[in-house]
Amino acid sequence: MSNRDNARPDPLQVLRRVSAETRRRVLFRVYLGYARGVGTTTALLDECRRRSSRGTDVVIGAYRVHGDAGHELRDLEVLGAGRNRPAEMRLDIDAVLARNPEVVCIDDLAEPETDGRPRLEAVSRLLAAGITVLATVHVLSIKSAATAFASVLGREPSRPLIDDTALEAIDELELVDITPADLLQRLREQRVLSPAQLAVALQLDLRLGTLEALREAAFRVIAEHADRQLVGFMRESRVEAPWEVRGRIVLCVPAQRGLEARIKRAHAYAAAQDAKFSVVSVRTRQLTDEEKEWMGGYAALTHQLGGDYVHLHGRSVASALVDYIHESLATEVILGHRRRARWLPGDTTSEVIRRLSGVDVHILRAGQVA
Repeated sequence: MSNRDNARPDPLQVLRRVSAETRRRVLFRVYLGYARGVGTTTALLDECRRRSSRGTDVVIGAYRVHGDAGHELRDLEVLGAGRNRPAEMRLDIDAVLARNPEVVCIDDLAEPETDGRPRLEAVSRLLAAGITVLATVHVLSIKSAATAFASVLGREPSRPLIDDTALEAIDELELVDITPADLLQRLREQRVLSPAQLAVALQLDLRLGTLEALREAAFRVIAEHADRQLVGFMRESRVEAPWEVRGRIVLCVPAQRGLEARIKRAHAYAAAQDAKFSVVSVRTRQLTDEEKEWMGGYAALTHQLGGDYVHLHGRSVASALVDYIHESLATEVILGHRRRARWLPGDTTSEVIRRLSGVDVHILRAGQVA
Protein backbone atom coordinates (compact mmCIF):
# COMPACT_ATOMS: atom_id res chain seq x y z
CA MET A 1 0.00 0.00 0.00
CA SER A 2 1.37 3.42 -0.97
CA ASN A 3 1.94 6.34 1.39
CA ARG A 4 -0.77 8.18 -0.52
CA ASP A 5 -3.29 5.46 0.36
CA ASN A 6 -2.19 5.51 4.00
CA ALA A 7 -2.73 9.28 4.12
CA ARG A 8 -6.35 9.09 3.02
CA PRO A 9 -9.07 9.01 5.66
CA ASP A 10 -11.11 5.83 5.93
CA PRO A 11 -14.14 6.36 3.64
CA LEU A 12 -16.50 4.64 6.08
CA GLN A 13 -15.22 6.77 8.91
CA VAL A 14 -15.79 9.94 6.85
CA LEU A 15 -19.35 8.84 6.06
CA ARG A 16 -20.05 8.13 9.72
CA ARG A 17 -18.83 11.59 10.67
CA VAL A 18 -20.86 13.22 7.91
CA SER A 19 -23.92 11.28 9.02
CA ALA A 20 -23.44 12.35 12.63
CA GLU A 21 -23.04 16.00 11.61
CA THR A 22 -26.11 15.77 9.35
CA ARG A 23 -28.33 14.32 12.07
CA ARG A 24 -27.51 17.29 14.28
CA ARG A 25 -28.25 20.01 11.74
CA VAL A 26 -30.86 18.73 9.26
CA LEU A 27 -33.40 21.45 8.60
CA PHE A 28 -34.13 20.91 4.91
CA ARG A 29 -34.94 17.48 3.49
CA VAL A 30 -36.17 16.96 -0.07
CA TYR A 31 -37.61 13.93 -1.88
CA LEU A 32 -36.57 13.83 -5.55
CA GLY A 33 -38.68 12.19 -8.25
CA TYR A 34 -37.80 11.59 -11.88
CA ALA A 35 -41.36 11.38 -13.28
CA ARG A 36 -44.99 11.88 -12.37
CA GLY A 37 -46.36 9.07 -10.25
CA VAL A 38 -43.12 7.79 -8.73
CA GLY A 39 -44.47 8.56 -5.24
CA THR A 40 -42.63 11.62 -3.92
CA THR A 41 -45.78 13.16 -2.42
CA THR A 42 -46.67 9.84 -0.78
CA ALA A 43 -43.15 9.56 0.66
CA LEU A 44 -43.39 13.12 1.96
CA LEU A 45 -46.75 12.58 3.66
CA ASP A 46 -45.64 9.25 5.13
CA GLU A 47 -42.61 10.95 6.68
CA CYS A 48 -44.82 13.73 8.06
CA ARG A 49 -47.18 11.15 9.52
CA ARG A 50 -44.27 9.24 11.07
CA ARG A 51 -42.87 12.35 12.74
CA SER A 52 -46.28 13.45 13.94
CA SER A 53 -46.89 10.04 15.53
CA ARG A 54 -43.70 10.52 17.55
CA GLY A 55 -44.92 13.81 18.99
CA THR A 56 -43.35 16.28 16.56
CA ASP A 57 -45.44 19.35 15.74
CA VAL A 58 -45.99 18.92 11.98
CA VAL A 59 -48.21 20.87 9.58
CA ILE A 60 -48.83 20.53 5.85
CA GLY A 61 -48.12 23.84 4.14
CA ALA A 62 -48.70 23.00 0.46
CA TYR A 63 -49.67 19.87 -1.44
CA ARG A 64 -51.33 18.35 -4.48
CA VAL A 65 -52.81 14.85 -4.34
CA HIS A 66 -54.46 12.77 -7.06
CA GLY A 67 -56.63 10.53 -4.91
CA ASP A 68 -59.06 11.24 -2.07
CA ALA A 69 -57.52 14.17 -0.18
CA GLY A 70 -59.22 13.18 3.06
CA HIS A 71 -57.63 9.74 2.93
CA GLU A 72 -54.21 10.89 1.69
CA LEU A 73 -53.96 13.54 4.43
CA ARG A 74 -55.45 11.51 7.26
CA ASP A 75 -54.06 12.15 10.73
CA LEU A 76 -52.26 15.27 9.49
CA GLU A 77 -52.85 18.96 10.20
CA VAL A 78 -53.31 20.95 7.01
CA LEU A 79 -52.72 24.65 7.49
CA GLY A 80 -55.72 26.70 6.36
CA ALA A 81 -57.97 23.75 5.48
CA GLY A 82 -61.07 22.50 7.23
CA ARG A 83 -62.57 19.04 7.19
CA ASN A 84 -63.30 19.10 3.46
CA ARG A 85 -59.77 19.22 2.15
CA PRO A 86 -59.23 20.23 -1.48
CA ALA A 87 -57.04 18.27 -3.89
CA GLU A 88 -54.52 21.12 -3.88
CA MET A 89 -53.39 23.67 -1.28
CA ARG A 90 -51.08 26.59 -2.02
CA LEU A 91 -48.40 27.82 0.35
CA ASP A 92 -49.13 30.70 2.72
CA ILE A 93 -45.68 31.52 4.07
CA ASP A 94 -46.94 34.13 6.55
CA ALA A 95 -49.47 31.68 7.98
CA VAL A 96 -46.74 29.06 8.43
CA LEU A 97 -44.49 31.55 10.23
CA ALA A 98 -47.37 32.63 12.47
CA ARG A 99 -48.21 28.99 13.27
CA ASN A 100 -44.48 28.31 13.91
CA PRO A 101 -44.51 24.47 13.80
CA GLU A 102 -41.45 22.31 14.29
CA VAL A 103 -41.84 20.84 10.79
CA VAL A 104 -43.66 22.05 7.68
CA CYS A 105 -44.26 19.94 4.56
CA ILE A 106 -44.17 21.61 1.15
CA ASP A 107 -45.03 19.62 -1.97
CA ASP A 108 -43.29 20.62 -5.24
CA LEU A 109 -40.70 23.30 -4.55
CA ALA A 110 -40.84 24.54 -8.15
CA GLU A 111 -44.56 25.26 -8.10
CA PRO A 112 -45.00 29.01 -8.75
CA GLU A 113 -46.95 31.00 -6.20
CA THR A 114 -49.17 34.02 -6.85
CA ASP A 115 -46.14 36.25 -7.46
CA GLY A 116 -44.77 33.83 -10.07
CA ARG A 117 -41.80 32.73 -7.98
CA PRO A 118 -41.14 29.09 -7.09
CA ARG A 119 -41.94 27.94 -3.57
CA LEU A 120 -38.27 27.23 -2.99
CA GLU A 121 -37.58 30.95 -2.55
CA ALA A 122 -39.79 30.99 0.56
CA VAL A 123 -37.87 28.18 2.22
CA SER A 124 -35.05 30.42 3.44
CA ARG A 125 -37.50 32.36 5.62
CA LEU A 126 -38.72 29.14 7.19
CA LEU A 127 -35.21 27.83 7.80
CA ALA A 128 -34.19 31.17 9.32
CA ALA A 129 -37.08 30.79 11.74
CA GLY A 130 -35.76 27.38 12.80
CA ILE A 131 -38.57 25.44 11.11
CA THR A 132 -37.59 22.12 9.54
CA VAL A 133 -38.78 21.85 5.93
CA LEU A 134 -39.71 18.57 4.23
CA ALA A 135 -40.38 18.97 0.52
CA THR A 136 -40.47 17.36 -2.92
CA VAL A 137 -38.99 18.30 -6.28
CA HIS A 138 -39.09 16.87 -9.80
CA VAL A 139 -35.83 16.35 -11.70
CA LEU A 140 -37.26 18.33 -14.65
CA SER A 141 -37.73 21.28 -12.30
CA ILE A 142 -33.94 21.54 -12.01
CA LYS A 143 -32.49 23.92 -14.57
CA SER A 144 -29.67 21.75 -15.93
CA ALA A 145 -31.91 18.70 -16.39
CA ALA A 146 -34.77 20.71 -17.87
CA THR A 147 -32.41 22.31 -20.37
CA ALA A 148 -30.88 18.97 -21.33
CA PHE A 149 -34.27 17.31 -21.90
CA ALA A 150 -36.02 20.21 -23.65
CA SER A 151 -35.18 18.88 -27.13
CA VAL A 152 -36.11 15.31 -26.14
CA LEU A 153 -39.52 16.37 -24.84
CA GLY A 154 -40.09 18.78 -27.70
CA ARG A 155 -41.02 21.69 -25.46
CA GLU A 156 -39.46 24.37 -23.35
CA PRO A 157 -40.15 24.46 -19.58
CA SER A 158 -43.49 26.14 -18.90
CA ARG A 159 -42.77 27.33 -15.35
CA PRO A 160 -39.88 28.73 -13.29
CA LEU A 161 -36.90 26.41 -12.83
CA ILE A 162 -34.73 25.80 -9.79
CA ASP A 163 -31.11 26.76 -10.30
CA ASP A 164 -28.69 23.91 -9.61
CA THR A 165 -26.80 25.99 -7.06
CA ALA A 166 -29.96 26.17 -4.93
CA LEU A 167 -29.61 22.43 -4.27
CA GLU A 168 -26.58 23.19 -2.11
CA ALA A 169 -28.94 24.43 0.62
CA ILE A 170 -30.56 20.99 0.92
CA ASP A 171 -29.30 18.99 3.90
CA GLU A 172 -30.73 15.66 2.73
CA LEU A 173 -31.76 14.79 -0.83
CA GLU A 174 -33.45 11.40 -1.21
CA LEU A 175 -34.45 9.75 -4.47
CA VAL A 176 -37.89 8.12 -4.51
CA ASP A 177 -37.17 5.37 -6.98
CA ILE A 178 -39.21 2.91 -8.99
CA THR A 179 -38.28 1.19 -12.24
CA PRO A 180 -39.77 2.73 -15.41
CA ALA A 181 -41.65 -0.50 -16.19
CA ASP A 182 -43.25 -0.57 -12.73
CA LEU A 183 -44.06 3.13 -12.98
CA LEU A 184 -45.91 2.67 -16.27
CA GLN A 185 -47.85 -0.22 -14.78
CA ARG A 186 -48.79 1.92 -11.77
CA LEU A 187 -49.95 4.78 -13.98
CA ARG A 188 -52.19 2.44 -15.96
CA GLU A 189 -53.72 0.93 -12.82
CA GLN A 190 -54.09 4.07 -10.68
CA ARG A 191 -55.75 7.34 -11.61
CA VAL A 192 -52.69 9.55 -11.25
CA LEU A 193 -53.34 10.98 -14.71
CA SER A 194 -56.57 11.17 -16.66
CA PRO A 195 -56.80 8.86 -19.70
CA ALA A 196 -56.26 11.84 -22.01
CA GLN A 197 -53.24 13.07 -20.02
CA LEU A 198 -51.76 9.58 -19.92
CA ALA A 199 -52.18 9.12 -23.68
CA VAL A 200 -50.28 12.36 -24.37
CA ALA A 201 -47.60 11.67 -21.74
CA LEU A 202 -46.88 8.21 -23.16
CA GLN A 203 -45.73 9.95 -26.33
CA LEU A 204 -43.50 12.43 -24.48
CA ASP A 205 -42.04 12.23 -20.97
CA LEU A 206 -43.46 8.78 -20.18
CA ARG A 207 -41.83 6.99 -23.08
CA LEU A 208 -39.78 4.10 -21.73
CA GLY A 209 -36.49 5.41 -23.15
CA THR A 210 -37.16 8.90 -21.80
CA LEU A 211 -38.05 7.54 -18.36
CA GLU A 212 -34.80 5.58 -18.24
CA ALA A 213 -32.83 8.71 -19.15
CA LEU A 214 -34.71 10.80 -16.56
CA ARG A 215 -34.04 8.19 -13.91
CA GLU A 216 -30.34 8.25 -14.75
CA ALA A 217 -30.38 12.05 -14.52
CA ALA A 218 -31.98 11.80 -11.07
CA PHE A 219 -29.28 9.39 -9.91
CA ARG A 220 -26.68 11.86 -11.13
CA VAL A 221 -28.32 14.72 -9.20
CA ILE A 222 -28.21 12.59 -6.05
CA ALA A 223 -24.57 11.61 -6.64
CA GLU A 224 -23.49 15.21 -7.24
CA HIS A 225 -25.31 16.37 -4.12
CA ALA A 226 -23.58 13.71 -2.00
CA ASP A 227 -20.29 14.67 -3.63
CA ARG A 228 -20.74 18.34 -2.70
CA GLN A 229 -21.59 17.44 0.88
CA LEU A 230 -18.53 15.23 1.32
CA VAL A 231 -16.21 17.78 -0.25
CA GLY A 232 -17.65 20.49 1.97
CA PHE A 233 -17.20 18.31 5.01
CA MET A 234 -13.59 17.58 4.05
CA ARG A 235 -12.86 21.29 3.71
CA GLU A 236 -14.50 22.11 7.03
CA SER A 237 -12.54 19.30 8.66
CA ARG A 238 -9.34 20.48 6.94
CA VAL A 239 -8.56 17.08 5.47
CA GLU A 240 -5.22 17.72 3.80
CA ALA A 241 -4.93 14.73 1.47
CA PRO A 242 -7.40 14.73 -1.44
CA TRP A 243 -9.81 11.82 -1.18
CA GLU A 244 -11.59 11.01 -4.43
CA VAL A 245 -15.33 11.29 -4.00
CA ARG A 246 -15.73 11.93 -7.71
CA GLY A 247 -12.84 12.56 -10.05
CA ARG A 248 -11.94 16.18 -10.76
CA ILE A 249 -9.78 16.74 -13.82
CA VAL A 250 -8.19 20.12 -14.42
CA LEU A 251 -6.67 21.17 -17.76
CA CYS A 252 -4.32 24.12 -17.63
CA VAL A 253 -4.16 26.24 -20.79
CA PRO A 254 -1.86 29.16 -21.64
CA ALA A 255 -2.75 32.18 -23.76
CA GLN A 256 -1.98 30.43 -27.04
CA ARG A 257 -3.80 29.88 -30.29
CA GLY A 258 -5.33 26.57 -31.39
CA LEU A 259 -6.01 24.71 -28.12
CA GLU A 260 -9.62 23.75 -28.96
CA ALA A 261 -8.70 20.14 -29.78
CA ARG A 262 -6.81 19.82 -26.50
CA ILE A 263 -9.85 20.99 -24.54
CA LYS A 264 -12.14 18.55 -26.38
CA ARG A 265 -9.81 15.61 -25.81
CA ALA A 266 -9.39 16.45 -22.12
CA HIS A 267 -13.16 16.70 -21.76
CA ALA A 268 -13.63 13.31 -23.45
CA TYR A 269 -11.08 11.82 -21.05
CA ALA A 270 -12.96 13.27 -18.06
CA ALA A 271 -16.35 12.14 -19.41
CA ALA A 272 -15.07 8.57 -19.83
CA GLN A 273 -14.31 8.55 -16.09
CA ASP A 274 -17.52 10.39 -15.11
CA ALA A 275 -15.26 13.06 -13.64
CA LYS A 276 -15.85 16.76 -13.26
CA PHE A 277 -13.95 18.85 -15.77
CA SER A 278 -12.38 22.30 -15.46
CA VAL A 279 -10.18 24.41 -17.68
CA VAL A 280 -7.92 26.87 -15.90
CA SER A 281 -5.85 29.76 -17.21
CA VAL A 282 -3.52 31.99 -15.20
CA ARG A 283 -2.92 35.62 -16.08
CA THR A 284 0.33 37.13 -14.88
CA ARG A 285 0.13 40.15 -17.22
CA GLN A 286 -2.31 42.13 -19.33
CA LEU A 287 -3.46 40.08 -22.34
CA THR A 288 -3.49 41.44 -25.85
CA ASP A 289 -6.79 41.76 -27.68
CA GLU A 290 -5.92 38.69 -29.75
CA GLU A 291 -5.12 36.65 -26.64
CA LYS A 292 -8.38 37.76 -25.02
CA GLU A 293 -10.23 36.52 -28.08
CA TRP A 294 -8.54 33.13 -27.86
CA MET A 295 -9.29 32.75 -24.15
CA GLY A 296 -12.90 33.86 -24.64
CA GLY A 297 -13.29 31.14 -27.25
CA TYR A 298 -11.83 28.54 -24.89
CA ALA A 299 -14.22 29.63 -22.14
CA ALA A 300 -17.23 29.36 -24.47
CA LEU A 301 -16.14 25.90 -25.65
CA THR A 302 -15.61 24.68 -22.09
CA HIS A 303 -19.06 25.84 -21.00
CA GLN A 304 -20.59 24.27 -24.11
CA LEU A 305 -19.02 20.95 -23.10
CA GLY A 306 -20.48 21.27 -19.60
CA GLY A 307 -17.23 22.10 -17.83
CA ASP A 308 -16.08 25.03 -15.71
CA TYR A 309 -13.71 27.68 -17.01
CA VAL A 310 -11.68 29.49 -14.36
CA HIS A 311 -9.57 32.62 -14.76
CA LEU A 312 -6.83 32.94 -12.15
CA HIS A 313 -4.61 35.94 -11.51
CA GLY A 314 -1.20 35.87 -9.85
CA ARG A 315 2.45 36.70 -10.15
CA SER A 316 3.37 33.02 -10.34
CA VAL A 317 1.57 30.59 -12.65
CA ALA A 318 2.68 27.61 -10.56
CA SER A 319 1.52 29.11 -7.26
CA ALA A 320 -1.87 30.09 -8.64
CA LEU A 321 -2.38 26.64 -10.17
CA VAL A 322 -1.36 24.76 -7.04
CA ASP A 323 -3.62 26.88 -4.83
CA TYR A 324 -6.59 26.26 -7.13
CA ILE A 325 -5.88 22.53 -7.40
CA HIS A 326 -5.78 22.20 -3.62
CA GLU A 327 -8.92 24.30 -3.14
CA SER A 328 -10.91 22.40 -5.79
CA LEU A 329 -9.69 18.99 -4.54
CA ALA A 330 -8.65 18.05 -8.06
CA THR A 331 -7.56 14.46 -8.56
CA GLU A 332 -5.80 14.84 -11.93
CA VAL A 333 -4.08 17.76 -13.64
CA ILE A 334 -3.13 18.04 -17.31
CA LEU A 335 -0.28 20.41 -18.17
CA GLY A 336 1.04 21.39 -21.59
CA HIS A 337 4.51 20.41 -22.74
CA ARG A 338 7.54 22.32 -21.54
CA ARG A 339 9.27 24.61 -23.98
CA ARG A 340 12.69 24.04 -22.46
CA ALA A 341 14.76 21.07 -23.59
CA ARG A 342 15.49 20.06 -20.02
CA TRP A 343 14.03 20.42 -16.56
CA LEU A 344 15.06 23.52 -14.67
CA PRO A 345 14.37 24.29 -11.00
CA GLY A 346 11.59 26.83 -10.68
CA ASP A 347 9.94 26.35 -14.06
CA THR A 348 6.14 26.01 -13.97
CA THR A 349 5.93 22.28 -14.61
CA SER A 350 8.59 21.22 -12.13
CA GLU A 351 7.23 23.64 -9.50
CA VAL A 352 3.67 22.31 -9.83
CA ILE A 353 4.87 18.70 -9.52
CA ARG A 354 7.07 19.56 -6.54
CA ARG A 355 4.25 21.23 -4.63
CA LEU A 356 1.49 18.71 -5.37
CA SER A 357 0.97 15.46 -3.54
CA GLY A 358 -1.84 12.96 -3.96
CA VAL A 359 -2.72 14.39 -7.38
CA ASP A 360 -1.92 12.72 -10.71
CA VAL A 361 -0.10 15.10 -13.06
CA HIS A 362 -0.16 14.47 -16.82
CA ILE A 363 2.39 16.32 -18.97
CA LEU A 364 1.72 16.50 -22.70
CA ARG A 365 4.56 15.94 -25.13
CA ALA A 366 5.33 18.58 -27.74
CA GLY A 367 2.77 18.25 -30.51
CA GLN A 368 0.45 16.07 -28.39
CA VAL A 369 -3.17 17.24 -28.31
CA ALA A 370 -4.21 15.58 -25.05
